[in-house]
Amino acid sequence: MTSHEPPNPATVEKCLILGHGFHHDDQAKVLEILHPVDARMNGLSADHVSFELSVKDRDHNDQKVTFEANLGREHIVTTAQDEDLWASVAHVRDEFLRRHADWKDTHRR
Repeated sequence: MTSHEPPNPATVEKCLILGHGFHHDDQAKVLEILHPVDARMNGLSADHVSFELSVKDRDHNDQKVTFEANLGREHIVTTAQDEDLWASVAHVRDEFLRRHADWKDTHRR
């Protein structure tokens, strides 16, 4: 945990844009699935963080979910193509968490 929390700490709820293919009615489910991302935002200000979640060809067999995260110096884009939309959202979350941890390990040295 950082010793200094920003006045406006970043959370998925504050920083998420539901992009193409998602609707306002999807927001609660999306926030529930992406909630684990909040734990990785320690010390980051919502003023410097943005997330965008979009889906191409929603409800088709070849739908593709994209999660884009801009965390200041770090930019991560993950994608998934499961038949189930919510499984894809969980997969992009898990891949983001893995790649973010790798990035932090690399930049601590």
